[in-house]
Amino acid sequence: MVLNMAGDDAMLHVIRRDLSGGSNTRQHATQIAENQATVLYNVDIGIPGETTKRPGLTLIQSLASYAGTGLFGLEPMGGTNTLIGTWGDQIRGYTGTGTFTSLGSVAAPTADYNFKMLKIGQSGVGDVALLSNGYDYPLIYNPTGTFTLINTSNASVHGVPKTKALEYWRNRVWALSNGLLYYSDAYPANYNIAFALANSFRFPVGTEKAVVGLRDAGIIALGTDQIWSINPSATPVATDKPEKILDIGCAAGDTVVQVADDILFLARDGVRGLFRTQQDKLQTGSAYPLSFPLKDEFENINWNQINKACAIFFDNKYFLALPTGNSTYNDQVWVYYPATKGWMVITGWNVGGFATMTVNGEERLYVIDSVNAKVYRAWYGFDDNGTAINYQEEGRYEDLGYPLSKKVGGEVRVKFMTAGDYDVTV
Repeated sequence: MVLNMAGDDAMLHVIRRDLSGGSNTRQHATQIAENQATVLYNVDIGIPGETTKRPGLTLIQSLASYAGTGLFGLEPMGGTNTLIGTWGDQIRGYTGTGTFTSLGSVAAPTADYNFKMLKIGQSGVGDVALLSNGYDYPLIYNPTGTFTLINTSNASVHGVPKTKALEYWRNRVWALSNGLLYYSDAYPANYNIAFALANSFRFPVGTEKAVVGLRDAGIIALGTDQIWSINPSATPVATDKPEKILDIGCAAGDTVVQVADDILFLARDGVRGLFRTQQDKLQTGSAYPLSFPLKDEFENINWNQINKACAIFFDNKYFLALPTGNSTYNDQVWVYYPATKGWMVITGWNVGGFATMTVNGEERLYVIDSVNAKVYRAWYGFDDNGTAINYQEEGRYEDLGYPLSKKVGGEVRVKFMTAGDYDVTV
């Protein structure tokens, strides 16, 4: 942009090539950083000094006319990688080519709650998938095509607790339920009797949301009120002591994602992180959530439906799907770039669940629609299954270093490719 101030004043110049600082709706447009923008819808800012239209959605298969409730990429050692999708009482699998095939059926999940799925180990079987909606008895899916219902066997030993706050770590399943963190036998042959009632630690975190096992820092348990941790012995013993990390809660368990040795999650004041080198000290009043710049977007969250929010880490980005306004499903996705600490917003995606799976040596991102059970390959292609992507980029208000001086004249230069069918407003 070139502006000529009145009279013989020298022409002033401003060039904006870098928006890697991301979207900022917290500050006035004259106050945001020079590498930020007031609006970044569907803009990929992954490369500093470059902005491009974000990749799209490519339909894999339309499975049903109602909401998808879960998606998971099972990659069993020595077996076939399978993308598992659930909706209603149906479970279907996709191996990267062709179409989804039926794997079986389960009790339909309680309204508004998706399935939690994770890969676990089972002696004599190998890698299997554990499926739980938190209300019905969990299921184990064997890649050979069989399901096992996990239920209580007797008073002293039992199966996996009814919870979605689950983690497989150090060959054990860890389950957070009703203020207790349970742990199973190591690599058991039968998960129906893998949990002893006495094998638990007290974790007063509030309503359970998620459990994460870190490389050598132990188990992190997140609830609605607090976050606690424990670094147990190889065989847990009573002298292993839990400790409180933060007086801060997690708003939605499916938003908890491990990013290297860090953990990102949605709290009631925005997206926060637990960092290996320095824990997020919210209680001191000196730290802001990572999503602090997204003021307008945060204020538009529909907290009555927040239990449906979900997230994933893919391609060095944290993708967070949220319900906004009066929506009863996830209708917006925030994307965080940890390398530059910038945010942008995806519109046009209704995500009921994220998953990654390796196909032909390439890790791919998939989503299941939160309105209908359509499964897409995401962050791929040039449109959203035939619908044009609405790219919106609005920069800061420029004062060219003279905020009190009136500017007149001006010139804006924009260059476009000759291919494509686009409407552009400057």
